[in-house]
Amino acid sequence: MATPFGIEHRLRQVEEKLGFDCCDETRIVGIVGMPGIGKTTLATELFNRYRCKFNCCAIFLKIRERLLDFGYNRLRKMFLKDLLPNANIIITDETAYDDYLESNLSLKKVFVVLDDVSSARHIEVLLGNRNWIKKGSKIVIVTRDRGFITELDPNPYVVPRLNPGDGLMYFSFYALGARSCDPEMRDDYMKMSREFVDYAGGNPLALRVLGRELLGKGVDFWRARLDTLAKHPNKTIQDILKISYDELSEEEKDVFLDIACFFRSEDEYYTRSLLDSGDHEAASEITDLAYKFLISFSGGRVEMHDLLHTFAMEICSLANSATNPNKCRLWNVNGIIAALHDKMETKTVRGISLDLSQVTNMPLESLVFAKMCNLRYLKFYSSTCPRECEGDCKLNFPDGLSLPLKEVRYLDWLKYPLEELPSDFNPKDLVDIKLPYSKIKQVWKGSKDTPKLKWIDLNNSRMLQTLSGFSKAPNLLRLNLEGCTSLDGLTEEMKTMDSLVFLNLRGCTSLLHLPDMNLISLKTLILSGCSKLCEFRLISENLESLYLDGTAIKDLPSDIVKLQRLILLNLKECRLLGSLPECIGKLKALQELILFGCSNLKSLPNFDENMENFRVLLLDGTSIEEVPKILRGVNNLLFLRHLSLNRNNLISSLGSDISQLYHLKWLDLKYCEKLVSISTLPPNLQCLDAHGCISLQTVTSPLAFIMPTEEIHTMFIFTNCFKLNEAAKNAIASHIRRKCQLISADHHNGNFVSRALIGTCYPGYEVPPWFSHQAYGSVLEPNLPPHWCDSKFLGIAICAVVSFCDYKDQNNRLLAKCTCEFENLDAPCSRFNVPVEGWIEIGNEPRPIESDHVFIGYISWLNIKKRQEEEFKKGCGPTKAKLRFNVTDGNGEEIAQCEVVKCGFGLVYEPDDDVSNVVSSVPSRLNGESKQSEVSTLISTEDSSDCPIETPTTADSKSENSFNSCIGSGCPV
Repeated sequence: MATPFGIEHRLRQVEEKLGFDCCDETRIVGIVGMPGIGKTTLATELFNRYRCKFNCCAIFLKIRERLLDFGYNRLRKMFLKDLLPNANIIITDETAYDDYLESNLSLKKVFVVLDDVSSARHIEVLLGNRNWIKKGSKIVIVTRDRGFITELDPNPYVVPRLNPGDGLMYFSFYALGARSCDPEMRDDYMKMSREFVDYAGGNPLALRVLGRELLGKGVDFWRARLDTLAKHPNKTIQDILKISYDELSEEEKDVFLDIACFFRSEDEYYTRSLLDSGDHEAASEITDLAYKFLISFSGGRVEMHDLLHTFAMEICSLANSATNPNKCRLWNVNGIIAALHDKMETKTVRGISLDLSQVTNMPLESLVFAKMCNLRYLKFYSSTCPRECEGDCKLNFPDGLSLPLKEVRYLDWLKYPLEELPSDFNPKDLVDIKLPYSKIKQVWKGSKDTPKLKWIDLNNSRMLQTLSGFSKAPNLLRLNLEGCTSLDGLTEEMKTMDSLVFLNLRGCTSLLHLPDMNLISLKTLILSGCSKLCEFRLISENLESLYLDGTAIKDLPSDIVKLQRLILLNLKECRLLGSLPECIGKLKALQELILFGCSNLKSLPNFDENMENFRVLLLDGTSIEEVPKILRGVNNLLFLRHLSLNRNNLISSLGSDISQLYHLKWLDLKYCEKLVSISTLPPNLQCLDAHGCISLQTVTSPLAFIMPTEEIHTMFIFTNCFKLNEAAKNAIASHIRRKCQLISADHHNGNFVSRALIGTCYPGYEVPPWFSHQAYGSVLEPNLPPHWCDSKFLGIAICAVVSFCDYKDQNNRLLAKCTCEFENLDAPCSRFNVPVEGWIEIGNEPRPIESDHVFIGYISWLNIKKRQEEEFKKGCGPTKAKLRFNVTDGNGEEIAQCEVVKCGFGLVYEPDDDVSNVVSSVPSRLNGESKQSEVSTLISTEDSSDCPIETPTTADSKSENSFNSCIGSGCPV
């Protein structure tokens, strides 16, 4: 038998826990995991490796099985015989057993492995009171249940699944045998092998058993077996899993099968709430199942291994088909139809889950559920469309409906066809009720006791008129009334909902008012799209998220200052909102204020308090006239991260105070059509989007303060800013150039960064002259000088001039990209693709681009630098580069209407202490044409003005050679 791949790593982990190097320390270690995961294999291998270090050792296998065959007394003697093979063992009771252990073993260090332990009693029977265990002994307990060994080992070793690679090799050893080395055989079977490995989920037993079953079989058998695995699992695997199942209590079996049939991958708290067994908490059953590795928790959800799920569904199928089933769980369409038409015994039905997309319209008797006295879970849903848009509910009740369900916990009925639930419906155990897209006008008549009810979802029940009947729901947590367009108000009964945390009234277009109440636990209130709601009334002082977007409110009440826990305030598209109360600035927990589309809002209150949590301020489409007034309290907004003034047609400048927002990362100025100038920006700004600022003429130089220690992605977008003057364009390009130089190599992780760290785009026709290599068209092939990748090399700067001909951006995704190839370069990334600049924006609004635009980007390339430093120690290494530019839609598809008409390339170096040259000024021929001219000298970064934008110059070979000696040092030309 093959040893599972990856066992060495597991052995090292267990060896560390046992501490074989700590000779005088006794350790008891549990090895735990699901059936078949390799616990015994691991423990046996461990025992074989370390038994020679102990004079007294024993591995005692199959304890559960031996106990059933021989009983406790015989089991003790068998254990002692293994531990002391030469001893004469005579034991009459447990006291004598403990005495015998102490008298014979108290002076000996032992190494003991107890395998297949299934209860604490097994440990007690074999190890007694443990007083005899000498310091330095090591004891391993192998079990499927970690619950009873927590006192001995609070943190046992959980044997992990085999990873996909190891699992595939292990499976191939058994399934393909010697043929696993045959390339043709591997190709034929590899895809199916991966599917078997995926089904086994890293379980070595399943991999081994399935492999043996498939060994020597043809492709057709393999394919057929894959198709039948879920319905006809391997009997050997099922028998192994059944051992663990048979040891469960009846309550644990119920919970295990309920999870498999109805609640796999559901939220953990939600599942625990639904599976409460009534007399006692099911939380203990769920915890016990997790301790037994029959379920697991991942990301807050209850999960079940595919093998266990298949096993559980097989158990349920057998129970459903039995002549006198104890408990039925129905999910098969045919079985459910038989039950609904009274063609099978329904008294024992525990749960029904019917996919309505698989049935046709069915008229049903009113008493169809009358005999289902044990029904707990009832779900009618659609897997193809959650709204079942094709029509009304396919289950019809011409003579009405009776629902005398005494045990029901969960009721989920898509498009419930009646105006209310039947009067005989008893919700005393109801935990969750979902009636989306139903025809109900009220849930039920009168008030009913619902002490366990935690979730109500009536979304898009457009005929719902009242929420009466829930005055006795003190534990209700979430109430979803979204899209209930006939609901004009909430009832006073809601005052008793002291546990309500979430209330969603989105799209309740008839809602006129909120009742006078204080829901003490409410954290999220959603009133979005309640277009008739003119007045907001505070119904909870503990709100953390408040959505008032799309309402008709004109102002906010002054008592909103009580919301000292409020994190998000959304007032988007409140077009009648004229002002905000001064107390808004006193909401110290506020992080996000959304005023998008508040077209009547002309000013903001002062932010007099220190709002250290404030991060996002969205003022898109407001009528705020002057930005500096917003920033009068700039010292109290120092932590602002995102400021948006999109589509503000009144402001003409930003004011100088904006430079003090040191933490600002995103500034959105799109379509600010009256904006004329931009002042110096904050130093940590990552994105400035000024698309469509058609009046913008000037930007301050420097455009933003530069911090030499930063290393952040920076993007400045000035598309369709047609009035930008040449000085402004120079200032933008100059800022990018300086920023390239001041990104220190010390702040990179040393790996190749295949993305533009810095970029910009603006209207223009020329590549800036500081790009030493330039060409017409989309291809550039510069010859790089010797020693170009010296100790001061930081990266490369690239530029593309793009012509937009009848271009209309349909998906808000555009990237100017460059494919770079470096010949004679011994490095793994000598060919790579990198975006020069562009945007990927969420939303449906197109971003049309008119005329030609200049795109500039900087890319760090540190691992090339390190490779070349080593190579150049051996001598010169001239390198030729080839760059190809194109424009894509962000999905890799080229945009035909976008043509790269010019391009540029430059090498970026660290500055000298006395001179701040940025890009090597080695001129190149433009498309191979020889044109005699003088070479421009580099511009110092200390000079705030760059040379004017002009057509790129070229030089002859003599001029080019004159610069080679200056490349490495960055000396002035």
